[in-house]
Amino acid sequence: MTEHLIEYVARDRTGITAVVTTTSVIDVDTVIQHISSGHTGYYVAADSWKRTPVRSMSFIGGTYLFANWDGSKRNMLHDLAFRSPTRSVQTAPPTESRFARFLDAVFGRRLPLR
Repeated sequence: MTEHLIEYVARDRTGITAVVTTTSVIDVDTVIQHISSGHTGYYVAADSWKRTPVRSMSFIGGTYLFANWDGSKRNMLHDLAFRSPTRSVQTAPPTESRFARFLDAVFGRRLPLR
């Protein structure tokens, strides 16, 4: 049986969609089929010396991948998800509309309401 190391997972709001191994990117449905058939295994290297197997778990409505290396009940594969880059965006100050500028020209500068 061949085994593949999962380095990252790709996910969206519905869950894990693909896994990134050392050799390729594989769709999650294909990974589930490989694990269920027993021909291919997948694992996560949580520590440099510990290998955690990835299992396919069935529930009402489908099957999903599960790995846990710290003993909790949480699916730790989500910790391997790509982090989306974040950046700060400066917003421009709001510009006055043409109508407001017209009113300012006709009636003089308006005072803010109190």
